[in-house]
Amino acid sequence: MKRKLLAGLLAMSMTVAMLTGCASGGGGSAAPAEDAAAEAESTDTAEATDTEAAEDASAEDTAAEAPAGDGKYTIGVSIYYYSEFITLMCEGIEEKADELGVDVVILDANNDSANQITQLENLIAQKVDALLVAAVDSDAIVPALDMAEEAGIPLVGVNMTINTDEEYWYVGPDDVLAGELEAQAAIDKIGGKGNVVILEGPIGQSAQLDRMEGNQNVLAENPDITLLANQTANWSRDEAVSIMENWLQAYPDINAVIAHNDEMALGAIQAIEAAGKMDEITVTGVDAIKDGCNAVKEGTLLGTVYQDAKLEGGNGLQLCYDILTGNEPAQKFNLIDMTLITQENVDDLLTTLYAD
Repeated sequence: MKRKLLAGLLAMSMTVAMLTGCASGGGGSAAPAEDAAAEAESTDTAEATDTEAAEDASAEDTAAEAPAGDGKYTIGVSIYYYSEFITLMCEGIEEKADELGVDVVILDANNDSANQITQLENLIAQKVDALLVAAVDSDAIVPALDMAEEAGIPLVGVNMTINTDEEYWYVGPDDVLAGELEAQAAIDKIGGKGNVVILEGPIGQSAQLDRMEGNQNVLAENPDITLLANQTANWSRDEAVSIMENWLQAYPDINAVIAHNDEMALGAIQAIEAAGKMDEITVTGVDAIKDGCNAVKEGTLLGTVYQDAKLEGGNGLQLCYDILTGNEPAQKFNLIDMTLITQENVDDLLTTLYAD
């Protein structure tokens, strides 16, 4: 498989061979233009029309009967940015592409929603066969659904949902459940009463919205818990350090930190350790990245919620392929199971997924 990894580019060029391979949008390849022109010159108009119809039918039959692994399809992927989690997800995408024998073009939007729309416009112009999109912003990505539909290109959301009432294809985590699991773990640890703060993902991303919904579901059932503050740290460990330092000054009685991902949780821990308050404050996160799991093992992070990044990416690419080959599942919205990781089960990941 030709693996194409183009990070943060607004424009791409593909080879003529690739364009020929993916211009069909999931159908069979058309005859070369020169051959078609020559044939048209050698027949009258009626005969040419009959020939073209026969060729189209033949192309459709070829598409339906073509075996997996023939390199026919090119799938364009746009991600919000290369966090540790998304890097693992992209590995899953690439491994599945190798298995299926398709080409992938992976673009990094660098957390810029306008950049992501431009990337998708370029992928559509290059006539990729399908699009797999981890949205920067759940609202800003909505026009991409219409663009893809107008071009006859299926679009599958992965990891981040799209804020629309229209049905669309999706593979991703149950983020409401993730938010509930991490919040409940933190509240149980502090005995069901006390003060908490929440480090959110980028405002407007579905993970931020859904994990916050899960957090709030649990807070609503625990009236003795006070939410002192909530703020986005944009999935960033460094931003979380700064925010946590400010919170420690403003709120000397914080009992727990609920972070929407492990990077922010680890940033909070860094600030808490510097303030000498690790024995006073409980921290939870989401994603179960390697650093997060090591922190759970060490006891600095109470728990994290595991979503299988490689499985998620692989399933997203598989769904694109199934749609292109006419084998799409009846269910459009497909959620990945979520599991709370604590010291009791963290070795299950450290000795397998992170054994290297």
